[in-house]
Amino acid sequence: MKKFFAMAAMLLSLTAASAQEQKEELKAPLSETDNNFQLAVQLSRYGYANKSVLSLVEAAKIVKANGFTQGTRSVDEGRTEAPATDQKQGQISLDAAKLLADAKELAGKDKTLLAVIKAAEEDAATRGAVGGPKYDVDNVSAYSSVTYRVNFRAGELAQVMVIGDGDTDLDLYVYDENSNLIASDTDYTDRCICQWYPRWTGTFRIVIRNRGRVYNHYVFRTN
Repeated sequence: MKKFFAMAAMLLSLTAASAQEQKEELKAPLSETDNNFQLAVQLSRYGYANKSVLSLVEAAKIVKANGFTQGTRSVDEGRTEAPATDQKQGQISLDAAKLLADAKELAGKDKTLLAVIKAAEEDAATRGAVGGPKYDVDNVSAYSSVTYRVNFRAGELAQVMVIGDGDTDLDLYVYDENSNLIASDTDYTDRCICQWYPRWTGTFRIVIRNRGRVYNHYVFRTN
């Protein structure tokens, strides 16, 4: 019997050693870029839901100023196309050109609003770090999940973020290449952030799970 318990203890020790990182709560402060990204998403979502021209313009200005760049890195499980007749209010875009085009359509013939949009269109070219932060905008089906596979470097803060359209609860899980759960955010909102420090450079599997009965239009971002 003692041998059995000794063997079990050794196996548990080996399993822990093969994990990228122990599941410790990590609360590194969000950077200014992180906060700007969240603000742009919120303004975009509010602008579409409330037909607010100025909100869409401000979202576009933040996107341009921070150099947010879209990058598709997902596995196609759980993705869903929005219906052609979709009336969902929780629309989100972080495409500056689209935000300004949609703002212009909402503005109609209002000369004051059109002048604001024109000024935003003529603003300086996208600034920020080379390549900029990477994000993806997509849909996850009801009671389903979408999986991303992303490489992170050893010893550097790794961070993933998801912000949904507000219609359902989303949960976020991070697994290493050995299928160990590294981090998770499973509260009752659709705003999730996971942070960790990889022990070695490798590929991580990030799973966004939709707990609701309608699809969720979300934004996913890596640092």
